[in-house]
This record gives sequence, structure tokens and C-alpha cells, in this order.
Amino acid sequence: MAIAAASLLGGCSSDGGGDWLAMLQAARVAWDNRDSPVSLADASSIPFATLGLRIDGGREQILILATDVAGDRLWTSSAKIALTVRNGRIVRTAGLGGDLSGYFSPIHKEDWTTPHRYSWTADFNSLGYYSVAINCDVRPMGPDAIVILEKRIDTIRVEESCRSDRLDWSFTNTYWVNAQSGRVWRSIEQIIPKGQILEIELLRPPLSPG
Repeated sequence: MAIAAASLLGGCSSDGGGDWLAMLQAARVAWDNRDSPVSLADASSIPFATLGLRIDGGREQILILATDVAGDRLWTSSAKIALTVRNGRIVRTAGLGGDLSGYFSPIHKEDWTTPHRYSWTADFNSLGYYSVAINCDVRPMGPDAIVILEKRIDTIRVEESCRSDRLDWSFTNTYWVNAQSGRVWRSIEQIIPKGQILEIELLRPPLSPG
């Protein structure tokens, strides 16, 4: 499924493509054989851009960057889970059971430092809902340093409060963003009504900005 998803997006990144068998084997070792949180040694052993993922507060797992095309980054694992991330937001998922199957927004580059409102539409194949309008208010909350793999990272915390009247669904996502570069280092997101809470963090960031 992950390979099929990568084929749909097309292309390969300079730091995420390459030998799929080696990538998936590395991910399988990291995913299946570890009960503790991701360590610096775990992340350093994989020579690709990597993303940490927690589902509903569970143990952290490692995903590997498969493609990086026009700002859409596809992260995948041997556990048949795939995420596409754009501007720090999860915009498509596969393998979670309840998935976000489509995200459509006019925003090409996010301004995380200024309060603003934006609208987007979502498809939820598993729920049978399509072109669902969602309105969000983005509010920077101030400095909030985080630690990833024993390294302190200076970020601002951004709260994103969203509402879909059609689904009677309200939720809040949180992002930790470097104010200068705009790179989102960590986020906690709900991507489907009554669905799982996903926490992601960059372990080994890609070469491209954002």
C-alpha cells in the first residue's frame, strides 16, 4: 500500500527515495522490535529522513520519507501506515482504519506567526463524506521550547481550532513551529471525526525547508 501511495504521488526526493527494500527493512526493525520510545541511536541508525509517530498516546514509531514532491511529503512504514504532510499538517493518511483521504486548501505556504482564519475541504472515504467544509482559526500562543532526541529546539506553539458544521465536529490541533524557518517540528492532530489522535515529530528532518 505504501509503495502504491508513493507511485500515486510520483517522483522521489534526494533524501527520501532510493532503495525501497532497504528503507522498508530499516523501518520494520525500528517498528517491530522496540517497546521503548525512539532513541537517538534508533534515529541515527536509519540514513534517511525520519518521522516519529504516536497514535492515541501509544509508543512512538518511526516512518521514513518516501517522496517529497511539490511540498507534499509521503512518510511510510512497514506496518502499512502512510502519512502525507504538507506545511506541517497531515493532509492524507492510509492504514489507520479511519483515514483522511483528501485535503484541499488554497494555502501554499503557511504563516504560523500571525493569527488568521482559513477554510479547507476534506474527503473521508471510510465515512462516506466528501467535500466537507472545515473552517479553522490559527493562533500563535508564544514561545514553547521542545526536546527531540535530546536536543532542545526553540519553537512557538500554535493552536488551530477547527469546526465542520456539516459533521457537527469541532477539534483543536497543536503545532510547534520554528518562527524563523517555518518548519513544524511537532504536531498533535485529529484528522477524522471520532478518530485517532496523531502526534508526529521530525526525528531526522528532510533537506528541503518547511
